[in-house]
Amino acid sequence: MSNQQVEDALLKADRWSKVIALFFAMGMFGLATILTEDLHISAAIAAFSAVGVRIYVPYHVSVWGEDSDGLSSQSYELTGNYHHGAAGIALVVASFAALAVLVVGPSVHGALATGTTSAVYGALGVGISVGAVLFVLLRQILPS
Repeated sequence: MSNQQVEDALLKADRWSKVIALFFAMGMFGLATILTEDLHISAAIAAFSAVGVRIYVPYHVSVWGEDSDGLSSQSYELTGNYHHGAAGIALVVASFAALAVLVVGPSVHGALATGTTSAVYGALGVGISVGAVLFVLLRQILPS
């Protein structure tokens, strides 16, 4: 497989990641809306998780995708270096963590109606914290 074929495979994965992220966002939006009953918060959670999927898919293909000879695409010198898998995974996990805090905490719909936004700020804080810690850990663990 030539460098151009590998690059084309990575570009194809990049294009497919848009479709995968779109469907992931729709599923995440539906799940978050059912669990929180708030469209705005659900949209933010879905958007961040979809961005994470969009970032992770090309990374995954570039590191673990193989050609017909069993070589990773990273072994070809002219291919792009997608080394941001840690950020993608961290965004997805942080979105799920924020959603979990919103579900476990007080009713988001009631909290926003009364002007109490502590549940939202708590979920935001947990999401950022989990995402940051996971990013730092995965940055060291995942291959680049």
